[in-house]
Amino acid sequence: MAIKPKIALLVPWIKSKGGVERDILIFLKDKRYDIDVFTFFYDKKKTFEEFGDFDIKVIGKAKGGAFLSRGVSLFRALLSSKIPSLDSYDAFVISTAGIAEFAVFRNRHRLTVAVTHTPLRAAHNMYEYYSKSSAKNRLILPFAALFYKFLEKRAWRRIRYAIVFSDEVRRRLIQYRLIDWDRIIKISPPVDYRNIKVSRKHRKIIFYPSRFVPYKRQHLAVYAFKASKLPQNGFKLVLGGFPEDRKYFESIKAMSGGDVIVRENLSEKELSRLYRDCYATMFLAVNEDTGLVPLESLAYGKPVVAVNEGGPKEFVNDGVNGMLAEADTKSIARALDSLLDRRLYASMVKGAIKSERHDESRMSGEFDRAMDSILGKKG
Repeated sequence: MAIKPKIALLVPWIKSKGGVERDILIFLKDKRYDIDVFTFFYDKKKTFEEFGDFDIKVIGKAKGGAFLSRGVSLFRALLSSKIPSLDSYDAFVISTAGIAEFAVFRNRHRLTVAVTHTPLRAAHNMYEYYSKSSAKNRLILPFAALFYKFLEKRAWRRIRYAIVFSDEVRRRLIQYRLIDWDRIIKISPPVDYRNIKVSRKHRKIIFYPSRFVPYKRQHLAVYAFKASKLPQNGFKLVLGGFPEDRKYFESIKAMSGGDVIVRENLSEKELSRLYRDCYATMFLAVNEDTGLVPLESLAYGKPVVAVNEGGPKEFVNDGVNGMLAEADTKSIARALDSLLDRRLYASMVKGAIKSERHDESRMSGEFDRAMDSILGKKG
């Protein structure tokens, strides 16, 4: 029997039911490779139960908390923690949304690959957003971002290849001059389609599934929904997800009542039911990297109302399988009102059903081929 290539996979933290955690689970289920997962923080209770089927090795220490304190905690762990016997692996793969690539300073390997969800947004495309979020950030972030970019450039010099899920992230890597175009491999977004089937039924529900953090802009969803004609036509807005930022979650919860329903920690069964039953979905995150919610929604045959930013622009075709709006209350409210046009809605449902499905087997196969190419094998 052929010996499986060994991969050391570093994930900074496994702490919620988010897109990154879903990505990692799909990698782990790939039987072509012998993958060991290393992390600095693992919260079994708040992430997917399926992680319990694997041996997750916790090295060093990192903690949650506010953005800056969380980043400082991770930074310390990256600079102080070493993966044992790293040379015994065929490749060192880092799952990064920024910062995690600093692991290369303590963990050098001849073949380092960055599965890049995005370069650090706080230092790049969301710098203005974070700098305005608090007085502390306004004071510290300019210096922190400058220092970060200095280290970022040096870390990426030790990374041979990057794997990305969208043209948006590939563009960012090139724009920030982190890696050459020919060393970036794009594969299909890691959406788990195993239990997703097109649903032709619907209730008068607009569903926004996402973690509760300010940059997902659930507050904007509430404002726009209330400004639209949907409430007077019997529609309800359901916001559901993991309350990563408890203070923000409580503020959204305070806006609920009547036509706005807030749900936390949805089970996979509840999530699936809301996707199946909803009339359409919303997704308003600030300049999202790829955006799995729109892809999942389209797979269920549900149109998406999304902001005209980031990765979702690659998958949501305005007026065909959803609506793209500017990130303001009036524009989003107009997009929501368009759902009341029965002919347009029926057309967008057909468009959603016809949208390309980036299924798990395809994604896994593309990851195989990418890694085979990187390892010098024929894929």
